[in-house]
Amino acid sequence: RPQWSVAQRVDPNAATLLRRPFLAILILAGVGGALDADDYLTYGVFTANQAGNMVLLWIKLLDAPGQALLSLSSLIGCALGIGFVVFLRSREWWFVGNSGSRTLLFVSAVVLAITSFVGGRLFDTRVELSTSELALGSSDWWGAFASISLSAFSLGVLATVFIWAGPHKTAVIAATGPYLDAARYGAASIFFKDRDYRQKWRYLIAFPIAWSIGAMLVGLTPLDRPFVTWIAVFVVLSVAVFARKLDPDEPIEDHQA
Repeated sequence: RPQWSVAQRVDPNAATLLRRPFLAILILAGVGGALDADDYLTYGVFTANQAGNMVLLWIKLLDAPGQALLSLSSLIGCALGIGFVVFLRSREWWFVGNSGSRTLLFVSAVVLAITSFVGGRLFDTRVELSTSELALGSSDWWGAFASISLSAFSLGVLATVFIWAGPHKTAVIAATGPYLDAARYGAASIFFKDRDYRQKWRYLIAFPIAWSIGAMLVGLTPLDRPFVTWIAVFVVLSVAVFARKLDPDEPIEDHQA
């Protein structure tokens, strides 16, 4: 087994596993947008947009402490998912290449399936009740807590499986950064007439578009939480199953600049 650098373990590249790495990452970004929109409609908190949870935590803390703590559970769950992936990849026995990344995609799908089961046992809050009305510590509140934490954990795992797609940095569960960079490079391509900035703009704007498409499909359809989550499970499993099979010991090329 080759010696993997710290950068190759912490910032893995999808190019050695996925047949069309950038397209596959955009599909996963669409999953992130759909789940984030669905969780917000269901529970009133985000499971991917953690910056939004930081805002909700403080504006809801006094009036709706139960909902505020649900935002906190998402923040913690996402961080634990990211930490989980980094921990596994820090172990010498963990396969860092093809096999390890494929396994993590399956792990993310399994955790999402569990959240679908948990969410399916709860009422559909989009039509019956707001989480701000849930009694802190009640059985329904703990059910929401478990579902949100697991969903955020799964998205944290999904966001950390691949950090690069060829020479392009990924953004599976975060659209704000790519949106700001796309706006900056788009303006630079107009005012400086620079082709490099135009190319960067095209790649970066794809992430918020994919995210928005996922959120749009949830926002404009009457699908309930368990069904949306199972669609996400199917998509993640499809990416893992139909990814090309290469030598699992093939080193991942660094693209950090």
